[in-house]
Parts: sequence; C-alpha cells; structure tokens
Amino acid sequence: MIFLVNDWKLLLFILNFTAHYVMDNPRIVQLKQFLEKDPHDAFSRYALALEYANAGLLKEAQDEFETLLQIHPTYTATYYHLGKLYEKQGQSAKAKSIYEQGIELTAQLGQTHANKELREALFILTESENN
Repeated sequence: MIFLVNDWKLLLFILNFTAHYVMDNPRIVQLKQFLEKDPHDAFSRYALALEYANAGLLKEAQDEFETLLQIHPTYTATYYHLGKLYEKQGQSAKAKSIYEQGIELTAQLGQTHANKELREALFILTESENN
C-alpha cells in the first residue's frame, strides 16, 4: 500500500514516529544487538523480522525474512511468515512462490505440521484470487 503525503510536516512526523518506535522498542534494540554479535543467528533474525512486522514496518520485516532465507534456507517458519507479508503487500505471485518453496522443503524435511500450514495458506490465497 502506498500513501502520497502532500504535507511535509506530516511526512516528517511519520518518519520521526517510526524512527522513535524502533529505537524505543527494547525487543528490537536487543535483537539488533544480538545480530551485531552474530549476524548468522537465525532465531534472532526471525524474531526481529516478526517484531518489525508487528510494528507495521513491513519493508524492514521483509528485508530480515529475505536475509534469513539466504543465510538459513531451512528455517522453515520463515516461508509462512514471509508469504503472509507478501500477501499484505499485495504481492500474490511472490507469496505463492514462497509458499510453494516452503511446501517442497517441509516435505523433504518431513515437517508435516509446517507443510500443512503452508498448503493451507497457499489454498486460501489461491481461492481468494479465484473468487
């Protein structure tokens, strides 16, 4: 979703609010510190992506999820949450692709619960597009 802001004061307020939220959120600060010490810490990167998503910072969340998949492609929970994030941003094709990748991986790893969740997410997305 893209908003056009004609009032520069409003834009400045939004940018400052976002910056302060991130700086004032102790979980985000702590997770970023963990990642400074160990950039390959999959759990901290996953948790940071979720914190960003919960804060409405979708671009930051997307960046962290995508980085996580590059570093740890077998961190299977990422596929579901990144797919949902793509859906929120209206990127259905990307969501489908990431769900399909996750379905294939979880099948290979024998993770039946995660596989079922990804299949359901893909089914719901596909059904919503067909209606």
